[in-house]
Amino acid sequence: MIKLYDALITQSLPDIVAEQPWCIAISRVIREQIRKIMIAAEQSRTYSAIDQADHKILDVMAAELRTPQYSENFSIEVKRSLVKGTLAYYSQAGTAEALKTVCTDIFGDASVLEWYEYNGRPGYFKITTKSPSVTTEAVNEFIKTAESVKRLSAKLDGIEVVLSAKQEIFVAAVLHTGTRHTFRFIS
Repeated sequence: MIKLYDALITQSLPDIVAEQPWCIAISRVIREQIRKIMIAAEQSRTYSAIDQADHKILDVMAAELRTPQYSENFSIEVKRSLVKGTLAYYSQAGTAEALKTVCTDIFGDASVLEWYEYNGRPGYFKITTKSPSVTTEAVNEFIKTAESVKRLSAKLDGIEVVLSAKQEIFVAAVLHTGTRHTFRFIS
């Protein structure tokens, strides 16, 4: 199979025409023009080439798309994930799923519980995370994220950080039952 980048018009013409010097010349000129167009098209890809984009391109795309809670300080993986998901975020805006997706993209692990899932007050929700790297800054980011993506009528009840540690606990017990007998010798 012939690739478009390497194709010549002479390859699809009858041999009698393809062997003419003027046809060979025109074919090579057209191939060079097609190559230039293909290179320009490859370099102008943005949305389809997010996985190859560098920090600066991602920053510009995030500004253009108004990506929620985007920060230039994020790692390139987080930036790519946020930019890729921007249109989905806006199509799901106001739902718990959108909030969960944004929080997961930024913090790695998060879930959103609606008030009826944890016996809270109606209209409230809380965010839980198992990420051990949660700091005060991360909590503030959680709050900003929640405020920018949640539905307007919903209120954040709190952020719950669930940490677990692998620890071995040894318990021992000794139970001795017996009867005490006192003997007195009478002499």
